[in-house]
Amino acid sequence: MLPPTKPQSRTPLDRMPFRHIGSTILLATSFILAAGALVTWSIDQQIGPWAPNGVVVVTEDPSTEPSDSASPSPVVEPSDPSERSRTTPPPLPPVDPSLLVPSVAGDPVRVLVSGVWINLPVVRPPLEGDGSPRFPWCRVAEWMPNKGKPDGKTGILFIYAHGRYWEFGGLLDKSPKQMIGQIIEVDLMPKVAGQPLKRLRYRVTEVRKGLTSWAEISDVPNGRVVLQTSETDRSDGTKMVVIGKYLDTTTSTRPMPVAKPQICE
Repeated sequence: MLPPTKPQSRTPLDRMPFRHIGSTILLATSFILAAGALVTWSIDQQIGPWAPNGVVVVTEDPSTEPSDSASPSPVVEPSDPSERSRTTPPPLPPVDPSLLVPSVAGDPVRVLVSGVWINLPVVRPPLEGDGSPRFPWCRVAEWMPNKGKPDGKTGILFIYAHGRYWEFGGLLDKSPKQMIGQIIEVDLMPKVAGQPLKRLRYRVTEVRKGLTSWAEISDVPNGRVVLQTSETDRSDGTKMVVIGKYLDTTTSTRPMPVAKPQICE
């Protein structure tokens, strides 16, 4: 019988040829990630919150005391009364009344903004024959029922209008900082005929400019009103939104507005 063969010893390289290479790569990757995180943190401390696609975001000072329930109603006086009193909206073709989608109990029917010349009836968005959204009308604002309920708490109350002088143009006349703290009031259709309108009050806490997609306001929390308008004269141009935080619900002293939308030219 042959004597047992003594096993040959293997060098460390023979046993695990890639052990040291893998460890080196892993260690180097860890250093790179750590350095990247440190640089990113440093940049964030310098430039503040990140805004995608060139969006400009202006928010209220966290140290600012919010308005209480005693805040005054929106001031809808013109910035130059002598000039505005001589000016009336230029006539536009009226909208066929049959295209109006009737408001139902609880719908927003009026929006006012303090500090700017905005006092507009609000209607449900008109639809084309195939059910797709129609180009917005003039002389009114429109809202999106699928974004949230007009109760100040559920979803966001999204209201939009053209950036023209007689619609939401007043939002463009003020700087974002001037809009912070302004009061937005939205009157709601009563649930029972003959009852007074309800009034939702919001305080402007944020303004965003240069928006190009819904994704850029996807982080807006519930309990907000969002007023949106165009920053250019093109329907595909950038948008601006004014965001207000819900304050309270009271009773409105105003009458039910009569919406008379007109066709923008």
